[in-house]
Amino acid sequence: MGTQRNHLYALGTLQLLAIVTIVLGHLWIDNSTFMNSVCASFCFTYSGFFTAKFHRFDKSYGLQDHVRFMWNKLAKFYPMHLLALLICIIAFVYLEGKTAIALKPLFFHLTLLSPWSSNHDIYFGYNAVAWWICVLFFLYLISPLIIRLLRRMRLRWQVVLIVVLLLLEFIGGYRRDEQTPSLLLSYYHMYEFPPLRILDFATGVVLYNITQCAWWKRLADRLTPSLSTMIELGGIALTGVLYWVEKTYLNDHCFRAFCIQAPSIVVMLMTFALTSNKMGQVSKLLCIKPLKVMQQYTFEIYLLQVGIYFLMEPLCKRLGIANDQRLVLHFVVQNATLLLAAWASHHFYVRPLQRLLTIGSSKRN
Repeated sequence: MGTQRNHLYALGTLQLLAIVTIVLGHLWIDNSTFMNSVCASFCFTYSGFFTAKFHRFDKSYGLQDHVRFMWNKLAKFYPMHLLALLICIIAFVYLEGKTAIALKPLFFHLTLLSPWSSNHDIYFGYNAVAWWICVLFFLYLISPLIIRLLRRMRLRWQVVLIVVLLLLEFIGGYRRDEQTPSLLLSYYHMYEFPPLRILDFATGVVLYNITQCAWWKRLADRLTPSLSTMIELGGIALTGVLYWVEKTYLNDHCFRAFCIQAPSIVVMLMTFALTSNKMGQVSKLLCIKPLKVMQQYTFEIYLLQVGIYFLMEPLCKRLGIANDQRLVLHFVVQNATLLLAAWASHHFYVRPLQRLLTIGSSKRN
């Protein structure tokens, strides 16, 4: 297996681990806002990195190509989005004895517009975590513009632009405490508002452009497996230190602690991008077969978490399980059920539908 495919697997595993961290943070871990935020931003940065890698969007790229590109992206995740929405509707409506479905939130979810609304009922209606897919669709829609714009700039100015935007985002989102409004938007709406996620996506594009520089390639070629292992462990340790600084000194007073979050994402992605040619032991661990297999269920694990969790609630009540026992049951059975549902939905629903919907293209989609 070539180093490029190992590169994809290692970074793909990092995205999988980010999704698993988000799932655990949503359902099991208190005070996980910062880690959830870092992991979500990593996923958008990851998308920007690989969109720039596989889609150059050169001058020959036209409207017909973009329609094909968007259709294939929809075929990748929209079937799972619909299935997860259906499960959430069953969990929140029929199992609670309700007879009506809220049509307005349903419309916004079906059209992938829910993150654009400031209405709380629409924003978190049914499958609340689907905002990620909605925002990703928006970023794919404008990705040719972002990549072309950045590619025309010298690399140093790309980096300067990203740093300036990060500072502006930090200033706009800064709050002294949870009761103080930010300068721009409310807490959740800023966290998920699509235009603000352009920064994460654009950062990924810039990071990919950095890996294409001659000096970066020379540095990567000089590494040995042992040195790569040290760099990987150092990157993980530095991310841990940044997290400790945020929890110890910032204590969540800064909105998403941008001055800590951005370096955390960059360190993790670029560490394993650097060691991809001559992998260290950590990269090799990220490329083991079970993790390679699990990567294909990333979207399913993320989108199904809410519906599967709340489907367990009436089951626990009917079985008369005590609250302390219910937590253990939820953690073991619900996560096992989530993995089983992710596998089954991918193999028996998403994959066959993707083959039916995907449009062939001479360019990689």
